[in-house]
Amino acid sequence: MSPDGAHDMTEDKTRAGAAQGIPEAAGWEDPISGLNGPDFWQRVLVAEVSRSLRYRCPLTIVVVELSGLDELASAWGPDVARHTLREASQGVLRTSRSSDYCTRIGVSRVGVVLTETDEIAAINFVERVREAVPKRLPRGADSLRLGFGWASPKPGESADKVVRRAETRLMMELLA
Repeated sequence: MSPDGAHDMTEDKTRAGAAQGIPEAAGWEDPISGLNGPDFWQRVLVAEVSRSLRYRCPLTIVVVELSGLDELASAWGPDVARHTLREASQGVLRTSRSSDYCTRIGVSRVGVVLTETDEIAAINFVERVREAVPKRLPRGADSLRLGFGWASPKPGESADKVVRRAETRLMMELLA
């Protein structure tokens, strides 16, 4: 359940991925993806959204889902799934700028804080990732689908609400 009491569709995917031998991201660093972990994400997210609102700087939060990773783990094993997750995560990282923050925030999910970036520029980032990541994936990962959601903070909006809006956009894309 999400904090507002609604069923969170991502919880089911998280449990499924963990059951297939792909551990949930935890702590400050994630050894599987080579990215920072969810603890880092929470700290950076709050700080950057606050900074964006205080100084009126553009900021966009992007959430990337590697949909189908649990099926890949079932078909090819957890080692292939972990390798695929690492390659996809590194593809997102290499497409971002040094001023951006890329973090593994779920079993098959990466969060990106795009500093000094409005939503139009974020769409360009999404398209670059959409093009770059599949080139990095191993054979057999053809069934995977990248989903994206993004949102920029509105005046007075909390970091959690921005992420929820990005996740809503992500779910709408994955369900389409």
